[in-house]
Amino acid sequence: MKINISIFTIISCFIIISCGSDQLTNNKAESIIRDCQTKETLIKTKTITYGTVEMDDMLKSKFPDYLKPYQKNENLGIVNIGPLERVKGIMGKKDRYEVTLTSKGKEYLESSKEDSGGKIAGKFKICEYKFDSVKEIQEIPERNEAKVKITFIRFNETPLFDSSNEKKNPKEILKSVTFRKTNDGWKLCN
Repeated sequence: MKINISIFTIISCFIIISCGSDQLTNNKAESIIRDCQTKETLIKTKTITYGTVEMDDMLKSKFPDYLKPYQKNENLGIVNIGPLERVKGIMGKKDRYEVTLTSKGKEYLESSKEDSGGKIAGKFKICEYKFDSVKEIQEIPERNEAKVKITFIRFNETPLFDSSNEKKNPKEILKSVTFRKTNDGWKLCN
C-alpha cells in the first residue's frame, strides 16, 4: 500500500513538473484571445428571403400581412419590391413579386441559397461582437486545460438589427472557453 502511494506521489509530481509552472494570467489570456479574434470575427446574422415571392389567392386571407416584412426591408433600403404580377397557380391565380437586393442590402449579405422556385434565403449581418475582457480563469492542471469566462460586447449594428434581436443578441454576452496547455504555452485557437 505504501509503495502504491509512493509511486502515485512520484508520478503526480512528475506530471506537475513536466507540465511546467506557466500560469495563465488575465493579461496572457487577453493577449491570446485578441490574437485569435483577428482570425475569426463574431458576426450575428438574420435570414431574410428575397427573389421570387408568391402568394396564392386562397392563402391571402390566412396571411394578409405576408408582404409586411418585405415592405419593412424596402423602407430600410435593403430590398426593392417589383411590380405585382398576377400569374396562374396550381389552384387559381396568385400574386408574384420580384424582390431584389439593393447595393446596401448586398453590403450586409453574408451568404445565400436559392431554391428551385426562385426564392433566395439570405443570411444578413445584423451585428458583430468583439472581445471585451476576461472575467474568470479556472486552471485544471491534471487535464492541461483552463476554463476561462470572457465577455463580448455587441457593436456595429446594421439597420436590420431591431428590438426583436435584442433578446437573442444582448449588449454583452458571457462565454466560457477552454485553453489548452501545450509545450509552446497556452493555446486557444489553432
